[in-house]
Amino acid sequence: MRGSVVSPVGQLALVVVGGLLLGSIAGCGTALSESPEPVSSYALPPAPAPVPAPSESGEPAPAGQLQWAEIETQTFKPRRHLAQATVPAGGPPPPTSREKLIVSGQVSLSTDDVAGTAAAVHAQALALGGEIAGESFNGDPAKATATLQLRLPPEQVSAFIDWLAQHATLEARNLSTQDVSRQVFDQALAIHNLEITMTRLQELAQKPGASLKDVLDVEREMTRVRGDLERLRAVQRGLEDKIARATLAVNIHMRRGVHVEPEVKFELVPQLVLWHFVDGGARAQGRVGFGLSTMFSRWFSLDFELLPQRQGDARSYLLTAAVQTYSDFLGGGRRRYGNPYLGLRLGGGSINGYGAFAYGGDVGVEIVHLRQFLVQLEGRAVGLRYDHSFDPHGDIALEGLLGVGVPF
Repeated sequence: MRGSVVSPVGQLALVVVGGLLLGSIAGCGTALSESPEPVSSYALPPAPAPVPAPSESGEPAPAGQLQWAEIETQTFKPRRHLAQATVPAGGPPPPTSREKLIVSGQVSLSTDDVAGTAAAVHAQALALGGEIAGESFNGDPAKATATLQLRLPPEQVSAFIDWLAQHATLEARNLSTQDVSRQVFDQALAIHNLEITMTRLQELAQKPGASLKDVLDVEREMTRVRGDLERLRAVQRGLEDKIARATLAVNIHMRRGVHVEPEVKFELVPQLVLWHFVDGGARAQGRVGFGLSTMFSRWFSLDFELLPQRQGDARSYLLTAAVQTYSDFLGGGRRRYGNPYLGLRLGGGSINGYGAFAYGGDVGVEIVHLRQFLVQLEGRAVGLRYDHSFDPHGDIALEGLLGVGVPF
């Protein structure tokens, strides 16, 4: 084979290419021999140090003032890193003490003793530092109910409801909270701005040399601002009061199936009656009979008396209505033993076959007066007016009665 001849220009080109190849190989070996640092796929290159930009006057900006060049070179974390940094592993963060909450609710209780439970709830609310905002009570034995409106420290509400469940049957429970933090902040900000406005208006009002029109305009604006301030402060005080005190309504009613203490509607008092006519004449001056008194209250009764026939005297009867009164100096009728009383009565009937109008007065004493038992001793003076035209036109009778009563 024939050898090729390379021109001087070709030889120069070969030398240049060979030098380039050797330099590339040496660079690759150096890169492979070094251990490169791992670069995060999310991290951006470090930002250069912020350089204060000169102000319009040519002087550097004050230290700490952020310039646009500095803002543009800030390094931001990717979205995934932000999510990991703001949400804790255990869930959302707990409410902070800066939250402004209004707590309100109501509970319903059933019990055997409505009055006693209401009194205990009243005392416990005061012991916890609360107050009674309202109270109502229905004492009907069959349908007794009570309602209490309580203002309690919010942190005591749960413990108070647990206490209620231990002293009565908790039928229903409803609690709610309302976050008014934003509203409180907005109210405070509005009040602050109005106070600044009021200060500026006061400065304008004190400015010397102002015209009368300007003074009147400032005074009018100050009146408006002052009214807005008072309104916002009142709303703010109302919010703060609701935040400081939880509102709890407690409804108490009688438990179903509870035996209710019977109510006395009236008392039946059978009586032994002794009559004595002041002017006997030809008739029997003394008569013995019996009576029945129906006492609808301690102050009113209906009395029926019957005198059997005796010798030539016909059967006699008398129906009267009486009112009694008790002395407050002698117990007022509330004692169990020895309650004296006075009374008046009106009525009519038939005495020895003649119609008669009766009127008189009573004096008596309740020897024993218990809830289920009554013993009374009574004396009466009764005037009788007959409806015939011959003598005697009237009579006076004295009575003595002993009665034993039972409730109904």
